[in-house]
Amino acid sequence: MTTTVQIGPFLLTALVAGALAGVAMELVMGVIARVARVKGNMILALGSLLTKRREQAFRVGLIVHAAAAVAFGVLYTLLMVTLGLTAMPISMMLGLGVGVLHGIIFSLMLVWVVADQHPLEEFKEADLLVGLSHLAGHAAFGAVVGVVVGISPI
Repeated sequence: MTTTVQIGPFLLTALVAGALAGVAMELVMGVIARVARVKGNMILALGSLLTKRREQAFRVGLIVHAAAAVAFGVLYTLLMVTLGLTAMPISMMLGLGVGVLHGIIFSLMLVWVVADQHPLEEFKEADLLVGLSHLAGHAAFGAVVGVVVGISPI
């Protein structure tokens, strides 16, 4: 088998995994936001962090988050392939573990650094519930990438 044939299934799997995982992350965080009344919309917060205003922030945030989801999907998939852990259920467990680690790092950055620097007042306070919401979202992201990799032909 040539390298080009192997790259095709890898990239397809990684792109699908990142896209589906990004949707799963948003769903998990959306459910937590509704149930626990967590204030703040992550996509709007990301977009307004970049644009410095509310106008066009959702569109910018959505584009950046989708691109990041695909990029991290590629990185997670590359890690699983490199470690040779691409079969279920180990791929899902590895994805979940990496997602939790990624979520811890991101949640700490969000609560301690990003919120203080955010240009919009509504996003200047990120409490523990916001951090836990992001942790759960990242865990879901990793688990979904692991499932997609585990059922794919790579």
